Amino acid sequence: MCGIAGIVAIDGFDPRTLVAMTQMIAYRGPNGYGFAYSSAAPEAPVEVRWGNEDAPAVRRPQVGLGNRRLAILDLSANGNQPMQIENGRFTITYNGEIYNYKEVREELLELGYHFISGTDTEVVLRSYQAWGEDCLTRFNGMWSFAIWDREKRTLFCSRDRFGVKPFYYAASARAFYFGSEIKQVLFASDMKRSANPRTIADFLEWGLQDHSEETSFEGVLQLRGGHCLSLRMSESLQPRTWRYWQLETEPSLETSPAEAAEEFRSRFAHAVTIRLRSDVPVGVSLSGGLDSSAILCEARRVSPDTRFESFSSCFEDPELDERPYMTTVASATDANRHWAYPEAESFWKAAETIAYHQDEPIGGPSVFAQWSVMREAQQNRVPVLLGGQGGDESLCGYRKYYFFHVWHLLRKLSPAFFEEVPGLLQTLGKIKWSRGTVGRYLPSFARKSVSALDRLANPTLRVAAHDGGSLLGAGRNLADRQKTDLVATSIPSLLRHEDRNSMAHSIETRMPFLDYKLVEFAVRCPDSLKLRHGWTKWILREALAGTLPEEIRLRKSKLGFDIPGAEWLRVGLGNGQKQLWQSRDLRLGKYISSEGLTRECKKFLNGDSGALPAEILFRALSLEMWATVHNVS
Repeated sequence: MCGIAGIVAIDGFDPRTLVAMTQMIAYRGPNGYGFAYSSAAPEAPVEVRWGNEDAPAVRRPQVGLGNRRLAILDLSANGNQPMQIENGRFTITYNGEIYNYKEVREELLELGYHFISGTDTEVVLRSYQAWGEDCLTRFNGMWSFAIWDREKRTLFCSRDRFGVKPFYYAASARAFYFGSEIKQVLFASDMKRSANPRTIADFLEWGLQDHSEETSFEGVLQLRGGHCLSLRMSESLQPRTWRYWQLETEPSLETSPAEAAEEFRSRFAHAVTIRLRSDVPVGVSLSGGLDSSAILCEARRVSPDTRFESFSSCFEDPELDERPYMTTVASATDANRHWAYPEAESFWKAAETIAYHQDEPIGGPSVFAQWSVMREAQQNRVPVLLGGQGGDESLCGYRKYYFFHVWHLLRKLSPAFFEEVPGLLQTLGKIKWSRGTVGRYLPSFARKSVSALDRLANPTLRVAAHDGGSLLGAGRNLADRQKTDLVATSIPSLLRHEDRNSMAHSIETRMPFLDYKLVEFAVRCPDSLKLRHGWTKWILREALAGTLPEEIRLRKSKLGFDIPGAEWLRVGLGNGQKQLWQSRDLRLGKYISSEGLTRECKKFLNGDSGALPAEILFRALSLEMWATVHNVS
């Protein structure tokens, strides 16, 4: 796990630029750093320097790769990056983990390739040497990398299927910049820090982020999950991107409940097992819910001699208190417990630091719960955590899926509609959705009271807005709706928040529920095996009978890393954050009305029933904080 950086420039670049953009993310890789420099000539040597910021022999290199290393596999110097093979023909800067690297390595050994390290980095390089771009189909893991092929004068870049690890870039006709974080690209390219009104509108109105290749900064793009990029050195730099993987949702699998449960158990066990491969301690991020509990219990089952460290976010509020469930799971697995207690005052003190690391506006104050968990893991020197991200999307864990499920049954006039209505009514009795959450799924004429664009935006932003809410509907079928969440509306932004929270504390997070083989199976399972008679994630509950404590397996309540959002917002508005909503000169005043924001904040503080919901109002404040922290105009 590392942080990456790179420059390709026809006219060459100042090596100090690459050094600076690499070192500004030192927290992503505290165990070392390195740089590779070259001119773009096919015969030009690639000069690699580890732990050395001195200028290279070539005064203005045309190609540069930078890396900050977080050592997880093969902690020796053999794992230093950038790494090269074949006398410098192939050079890589890489961030991620190929969990099945041992199996791929064995395949390469049989083909006659040799290795000098025990890293997955070298496996990626040799795989590209052996199979070219097709090597990606053999990888099961998370990654973001760039490989310079000296002979072909080509930079090949790739991001894993779901985009667990980040890759940002900016391109012009003469230069190409990339990095793990947006701040690196902004610095190296020296572009103006201009807000992107299209993404801002989608965020403010719908809470959507990371649902396209665009970012909140005009001109900075992200390589989306499941995509590649290539750049050939020529008279003009024109990056080409394409999709190498697509999540297939059809046809639905024909399988019995017993067969499906057995297949799920097998795939889940494999997903957890290969994510335990590490030369450093591995812990578990434990919320007390079904997904993280399943991971810890399965990890203990496949590794019975390991005593795992668990890290949790806790609250004294009885409605948010997950400690009884956490204790049940920790006791059943003999795991050590580490509990963090995030509070509103602590969040607002840390908010600008979090905004700096996130690069994009903070989606909600709940990000601080995860931030606190990562800080606790860092303090206890556990650099790898397994987490439950992806379980809700791949197994229909969110309550909204029951509405979509029953709607599709009714639309098809399926007899199962009448069987599932009691389950839907049962679900309705357990939901505590806010007006803001419900408003995301209402037609435009019915959501005027929760429309941030109507009540906060200036005309310039309204003109730039498009109907991002079209992504939030029921979809063609349930599997199609799951796919949208997995590749666009839910998982990408959750992964970005998790990556920044974890890497800010030099922590690598791994997500078994986003194992692509597990997701491909779960999404194509019949709907009735995911939602059944009022139960969500039915197949997971069935598959892990005997592994999960029954109190957890049969639990229907759902919290996750939740926080008292309205209370925290009230604390922020009243204590120390007034500059975000009482100023006449907002940084984003071109797009957000200062008068409208002040009015809505006062209504919220006064308890006005017609005030904007807390989560929507927070997004407006988050935008202004983001613009302030990152000097955005």
